[in-house]
Amino acid sequence: YPKEVVDGLRRLGAFGMKIPTEYGGLGFSQVEYSKIMELLGSYDGSVVALLSAHQSIGLPQPLKMFGTPEQKKAFLPRCAAGAISAFALTEEGVGSDPARLSTTVTALPDGSGWILDGEKLWCTNGTIAELLVVMARHADSKKISAFVVESAWPGVRVEHPCHFMGLKALANGVISFRGVRVPRENLIGKE
Repeated sequence: YPKEVVDGLRRLGAFGMKIPTEYGGLGFSQVEYSKIMELLGSYDGSVVALLSAHQSIGLPQPLKMFGTPEQKKAFLPRCAAGAISAFALTEEGVGSDPARLSTTVTALPDGSGWILDGEKLWCTNGTIAELLVVMARHADSKKISAFVVESAWPGVRVEHPCHFMGLKALANGVISFRGVRVPRENLIGKE
C-alpha cells in the first residue's frame, strides 16, 4: 500500500470505524461499517482487505467482545489511530482448523505469562501489522487461546510475504514465533 494511502486512511479515522468513540474510534454500527466497506470495495479490494482484516479479525473486534477493560484502554486507542493489526491462525498442513493447531504457548514457571513458538501462514496485514492476534495451544492443558502479540517483540519475524493474483497490494505473509515472551495480561478472554 502506498504510504500516502495508509496515512490518509489514518487521518480519516478509517482504522477505527468499529471502535467505540470512548477509545478514539468512530463508533460506527455494523451496518454503517458495511456500507462504507461496500463503497470502498467498488474501488479497490486490497484497501477493503486491509481495513476489514484489521477491524474484524484483527485486534479491535476480539477486544470489543472478550477483552478486559485494561486491554481495551491499552490497545483500542492505538488501533483507532492506525496501528494496523492482523490475525494469525492458519498453519501449514492444518489450514484454518483450530483443532489441529501446532503453535504452542508454554507457561512460564512464575505464572507471569507464556513462551510462544510456531509459524503462521497467510496472515492478512501480517507484513505491516504492529499488533497480532495469535491463536496457540497451551502445551500443558491443550486448550487453545488467543493472545495479543506485538510484532516488534524479540522472536517475532515475518519470514516472507505471500503474493496473490487478484489482491496485488495485500500485505499477507508467513510469520514465525520463536521463544516469544507473552505477558499474562495479553491473553484475550480465558484459556
